[in-house]
Amino acid sequence: MKKDLKQVNRILVRGVNWVGDTVLTYPTVENLKTLFPRSHVAILVANELVDLWKTFPSVDEIIPFQKKRGFRSIWEDLNLCQVLRERNFDLAVILPRSFRSAFQVSLAGIPIRLGYRDEGRFFFLTHGVFRAEEVLHVHRIHYYQKLLSPLGTIDSHPLPRIFLREEDRKWAEDMLGNLGLLDGRPLIGMNPGATYGLAKCWYPDRFGELGRRLVRKWKSSILLFGKEGERGISQEILRHFQGGGVDLTGKTSLLQLAALLERCRILVTNDTGTMHVAAAVGTPVVALFGSTDPATTGPWGDRHTVVKKDVPCSPCLKRVCPSDHQCMDLITVDEVEDIVDKKLGEVLLSTKFQAPSTK
Repeated sequence: MKKDLKQVNRILVRGVNWVGDTVLTYPTVENLKTLFPRSHVAILVANELVDLWKTFPSVDEIIPFQKKRGFRSIWEDLNLCQVLRERNFDLAVILPRSFRSAFQVSLAGIPIRLGYRDEGRFFFLTHGVFRAEEVLHVHRIHYYQKLLSPLGTIDSHPLPRIFLREEDRKWAEDMLGNLGLLDGRPLIGMNPGATYGLAKCWYPDRFGELGRRLVRKWKSSILLFGKEGERGISQEILRHFQGGGVDLTGKTSLLQLAALLERCRILVTNDTGTMHVAAAVGTPVVALFGSTDPATTGPWGDRHTVVKKDVPCSPCLKRVCPSDHQCMDLITVDEVEDIVDKKLGEVLLSTKFQAPSTK
């Protein structure tokens, strides 16, 4: 394979399908560009994730596709095949482990196709990477980077980072100005939903009580983030605040979300893609974990705090808890409030901010 790599001028990366995982693949794509600094790197990614690659400096081209199901997906892949063939790629790195992702790339006839070889995909790969059991238990940052091991030795370990444009920051500035939130009060982000399922979610009434206390104690404003379908959760939480909260659920693009998170002093969240977006713009995260494993999908970096209870059934990786949801039930408002107070105090002290009097 080493001999074949001398002729690599054009590289296709098949991107992953989730917001959080996309952020966690940034170091791998950056390292790929380091290994092949003169090569043209294109990312093949679903339409809804294009924003996350628009500003990433290690990518030279974005090729979007539509995620469809059933026979419609086959038709989409056949159309995509022609698009990819015309670009004459020499090497493809397939980051997802799905059957479809390998099938898509194999149709393009790219000479070197690299990916994890499980899920019945070995027919579509020229170089399959064995996915040992221990790889499943390392952080996703390392999980994706291991795919590059056949391509060369990598010494750098870049942090996942979202590169915001001035237009994104200007949008956030205008949005906050229109909401009257540029008066110096600390902004606290909350993401109470989770795409994967309710088993990952702390209770709305506890988010609400936590927000009520933080608004009272710090004279803060709470920004609620989430997908359009989670607006009911946000509205339930807002009722606890008695003012001091803004529902931004479903109202931002991904880069706009990132720009607003950058303005937050802290984000309190379930295990979500928003958690990784916040970490990638430098915002400290308090992450509540239950059914999933922070060792593999936790926020990356040393500025963040994970709250997790050691119960026998966690991590179960289920979408819906089949029993009593103890992993989340045991996380109390008092406990999370203490953690947020400490982190918020450290952040605000570094900017010479003093908490307003609550008398």
